Amino acid sequence: MKLIDLRSDTLTKLKPEDLLDINYDYIGDDCYDEDRYVKMLEFKIADLFGKESALFMPSGTMSNQVALRVLSKPGEELITEVGYHVCFFESSQTAALNGLVINNVHTKSGILTTSDVLNAFNNKARWSNLYATPKIISIESSISTYGGMIFPLDEISQLRMLCDERKMSLFLDGARVLNACVSLGISPKKYTEHIDMLNLCLSKGVGSPFGSMLIGRQDEIDKAKKIRKWYGGALHQSGLMAAIALNKLKNYSSRLERDHINAKSLELICTKYFQLAYPVETNIVMIKSHNADALVNKLKEYGVLATAWTANTVRFVTSSNINHEMINQIKSIFETIDKHKGFL
Repeated sequence: MKLIDLRSDTLTKLKPEDLLDINYDYIGDDCYDEDRYVKMLEFKIADLFGKESALFMPSGTMSNQVALRVLSKPGEELITEVGYHVCFFESSQTAALNGLVINNVHTKSGILTTSDVLNAFNNKARWSNLYATPKIISIESSISTYGGMIFPLDEISQLRMLCDERKMSLFLDGARVLNACVSLGISPKKYTEHIDMLNLCLSKGVGSPFGSMLIGRQDEIDKAKKIRKWYGGALHQSGLMAAIALNKLKNYSSRLERDHINAKSLELICTKYFQLAYPVETNIVMIKSHNADALVNKLKEYGVLATAWTANTVRFVTSSNINHEMINQIKSIFETIDKHKGFL
């Protein structure tokens, strides 16, 4: 039985064509700044987002943490939403590695608005510089814990003005930002024009087996390169991974469009049996179940892998691993399980 793996878009497979046309003479030691593929990748990504520079990183978590280190000093404050990655998954790292105070906000919709930020700012003592100073607003798009929701462009613009007024930086955890751009039909440069620094995960929707990009101003990327070395993230012959990422980026838009179409098809199947946890805007489908673990285990019996995101929420993520035929199989599997009263 061939598994239909919908746990994450980080599980995409390396294919023989991904290794075609690689010039191995280009691969050098990036710690000596001598790898041509890494340079090509960094230039391409910086140009794609309209920023001055980019830095190839081992992981999205390291990108986020290095960015926070560059944009702040220990004891300063990060304002973010409780469900965003830097808080939901990285609160320990944010505190331990960067010494930041996390002012986390429970929003109504999952979108951190200027009103939310002002409330977070005003609900703490601010009458002395002896107290924590808000330094960074951190947002996410698409938002994984809110079903792949896209952060609205107009709200990013409003947050930019607030950051300028308060002398703060606006950081975007853009692990799946290309999904957001493709869904909206706008360029990465346009979508992130008001962002100071952002992370892009190559190992998610892009389908590369490794890596992340940290993108921003040249002086800040220069600082990030130093912190990357401190954290053990400077790699030697990383050019092979950079070359694969360059190959994957060639057709990223059409690939992500297919992922989104498959997610919408899966949404139609799921809504026959379940209530959606969130609207489907990109490649993530989250449904409500009174026993997520039981449902995930039942689906696994039929060769479908999903994630029990919470006790009552199941997550499916489409990727280049998933095709239309697999979605049709899932429809048949749901019908079979429902016929035998297998949904719990």
